[in-house]
Amino acid sequence: MKKAAAAEPWREPLLGPCACSQLRRTSRAVSALYDQYLASAGLTVTQYAVLVTIGRAGTIQRTQLAGKLGMERTTLTRNLRPLERDGLVAEMPGEDRRERLVALSEPGRARLDEGFECWQKAQSAFLEGFGKDRLEGLRQILASAAAAAASTVSRT
Repeated sequence: MKKAAAAEPWREPLLGPCACSQLRRTSRAVSALYDQYLASAGLTVTQYAVLVTIGRAGTIQRTQLAGKLGMERTTLTRNLRPLERDGLVAEMPGEDRRERLVALSEPGRARLDEGFECWQKAQSAFLEGFGKDRLEGLRQILASAAAAAASTVSRT
C-alpha cells in the first residue's frame, strides 16, 4: 500500500485539505439553513439575494447586478428566469436602447418584504449558533480570501 500512496500524492496532499472544497461545503450548509427559513416566502437564499440587491439599487443593469452578486452573467440569467416568470422582476429599457435594466415589480417588492422577515429569522438563528463577533471575524477572513483568490487569478 505504501507504494500506491507514494504514486498517488493526491491521497494526502502536502498542502493540506482543499480550501475550495471546505468553503463550498460550508457554503452549502449555511445556504441550506437560509433556504429552510426562506421557503415559507417561496424563495431560496439566492433568489432573496437577487431581489434585495435589485431592491436596493432601484433599477440596475444585468452586468452590474451580476458583479454585485459575484456571479457570472449567465448564472444570473438562470437565477432571474424564475423571478421574471413569477412576475417579481421586470425588465425595462435604459437610456441607451441597447441597455436593459431590471427592477422589482410590486409583487416582487411584496415578496421581498415577506422574504426579509424570513431572512431575519435565519440570520438570528445563525447568529445564535455562531456568534456576532465570530461572524464579523469570518466576514473579514472571507473578504481576504476573496481578494487573495482574485489577485491570484489575475496573475495566471
